[in-house]
Amino acid sequence: MSSNLNEVVLHLQETLDDDALHLLEDEVRGDAGVVSVGHNPDNAHMIMVVYDSEATRAASLLHTFQEHGLHAQVVGL
Repeated sequence: MSSNLNEVVLHLQETLDDDALHLLEDEVRGDAGVVSVGHNPDNAHMIMVVYDSEATRAASLLHTFQEHGLHAQVVGL
């Protein structure tokens, strides 16, 4: 595994129930380069993704959320 791990926080405008949120996280977790995905149950609008920057970029991760019809934006690196 690469040592080029980065993390990004994405903000979702939509409110997802627990099942939808977990399904989304599972799909993102399957993207190339993604190491982990998670959220704080008290602030489910904020999703943190740890990824290998040699395999993917924050913009690609954002696009995955948008492909699901979600309005998301990168708010932190």
